[in-house]
Amino acid sequence: MRHQKWFLALAAMASLFAASLSVHAQPPNAGNQPVIAVTTERPLAELLPDKLAGVKATGDIKQFNADNLAELVGDEATIYREYYVRRAAARQYGVFLVEVFESSHPFGAYGLFTFHGPLIQMPKTSYIATYRANYWVRVMPTDGKSYNSQSLSAKPIDFIPEKLMGAVAQKLPELKLDHRPVILHSLPELPSASSHPSYFLGPESLNLAVPGTRDLYAFNGDAEAVVAEYKINKPAEDVNNQTANLKKISGAAPPMKLVIIEYHTPQFAYDAINRANEFINSLPEAEQQHIIVKREGNYIVEAVSFSDRNAAQAIVDAVQYPYGVQWLHHPSIPSPDPFRAQKAAQMLLSTFSLLGVLLGSVLVAGCIFGTTMFLKRRKHMQAAFSDAGQMLRLEIDPFEKTILGLPPKRD
Repeated sequence: MRHQKWFLALAAMASLFAASLSVHAQPPNAGNQPVIAVTTERPLAELLPDKLAGVKATGDIKQFNADNLAELVGDEATIYREYYVRRAAARQYGVFLVEVFESSHPFGAYGLFTFHGPLIQMPKTSYIATYRANYWVRVMPTDGKSYNSQSLSAKPIDFIPEKLMGAVAQKLPELKLDHRPVILHSLPELPSASSHPSYFLGPESLNLAVPGTRDLYAFNGDAEAVVAEYKINKPAEDVNNQTANLKKISGAAPPMKLVIIEYHTPQFAYDAINRANEFINSLPEAEQQHIIVKREGNYIVEAVSFSDRNAAQAIVDAVQYPYGVQWLHHPSIPSPDPFRAQKAAQMLLSTFSLLGVLLGSVLVAGCIFGTTMFLKRRKHMQAAFSDAGQMLRLEIDPFEKTILGLPPKRD
């Protein structure tokens, strides 16, 4: 019984030793675990040198973080934080102020670009802006005047704001197509649609585009939204067919605003549509006819400021949630993985290495166990032998005399 316990203990130790070796024998990328690369942040001061596009700086660099953005953008600091702006820098070049905002995600920079637009006319001034990766750059005059290439009678290449912005943009990462949110593809593609939809990541920025949405929609779970305008005319007669309604969407009437909010879980979308329906039911009957809210998958679709409800309903119904079901790997289709041969070889090497470790462990454990048992039995046999209290007798007389019973010889 004790021998069996010794054998089980040695076998368990060998298995644990082999398991630990098999874990270390697996390839580095076993299980397709993502590898996170750690990179250092680029100082924003490098983007605003003492001389930019041939224009000498007339002030020092001012740098800001998410906590003191209000010193640079004023009351819009909350909106900038919704777009994940974590750092900013500004520097004066003559009469122009160059500002660089860094967001923690490329969608944040794209959202700032759509929120402000490439060129926004303001009283007595204007500015131009662009974005690259997760950076948003703005060039703005500080003397209260409006500058453009036509008023300066200069060629576009000599337009100072564009030269300043281009010099900063050259130092930024390249702009890629995947830096635009996927939700933009869900907007109905119609001739009457606005060419520059706006992208939002928080209730404060969305409320500026569509008043009243701040308290209606909560951006839970990193929700995102897009707003586009569609020009529609009130038809002479109602047409129930959706295709016919889409064809009559044209004209110079005030544009309808279409809002699409994407929630990343059905539960968030369910809570949002319930809150919206409760709000609509609390409105008077006349106001309820000028708002449409619908849930489509994880989308909440809203249409406001329309003159024709049927045409607006047709646009809302044209929004489709992009459900997607894909085969991870079909058994009848060869795997397109170019490293499948290498992975197979690594798997075989790991398997045979594990078998070799197990066999070696069993052999070593067997030798140790056999040697231990042999020495223990030998020691047990030596302990069992006794000379009966040192009463040994040596037989010196010949064997024949003892057999024949002859008397001993006399001396």
